[in-house]
Amino acid sequence: MRLKIIFMLLLVYAVTAAPLFLPGELRGVIQPATNDAAEVYYEPVSRVMLRSYEGIEPFNRARILAEQRAEAYPDDLAPPYIAHGGPYRLVAPYVTARGRALAAPVLSGAYWSEGKQVRYDIVPEVRRVANSQAALSQALDGEDELLDEPSALGAGIDTESNRVILETNSFDQDLRHRLAQRYGGLVVVKWDPFGQPMELQ
Repeated sequence: MRLKIIFMLLLVYAVTAAPLFLPGELRGVIQPATNDAAEVYYEPVSRVMLRSYEGIEPFNRARILAEQRAEAYPDDLAPPYIAHGGPYRLVAPYVTARGRALAAPVLSGAYWSEGKQVRYDIVPEVRRVANSQAALSQALDGEDELLDEPSALGAGIDTESNRVILETNSFDQDLRHRLAQRYGGLVVVKWDPFGQPMELQ
């Protein structure tokens, strides 16, 4: 088993040829996007898993409200997310000028915790992005099903990178070209050499 792990790590290094690790990320870009090929990246551990969740609940509640906004105005807004680098921040991405105005208002509410009512007022950090909620949802759930790809292990929207992620355990250059042709830069590949298909029990 140890030899297999060592072999896989050497394979990762050989294929990636010292990948570019993004600032503040544990994500290595193995092959950057080109005009005719989708980006491939490797992420051994999500940085979300490496920090405490203390104090996050008001941001979770505000994110739900921001998600409702994005669903109500899918062409103007993109899915919101909680930024995990440094102090928690709720990021509300927008695509259009109208979207900026829609994303900016304070998100307020209250919830009960340990018998006490907790009020929150979260000011979103608005950020311009390229892909709207509608575009991301269409790529994920459209007629060209991403999960129909033979090597697909899973797919979803990565709100922070504002793209759709296709997970695979194979290093397939033809897949990169197909995705770029169909989606442009909207879809990227997350390569997990140890990933296994989900099995229904």
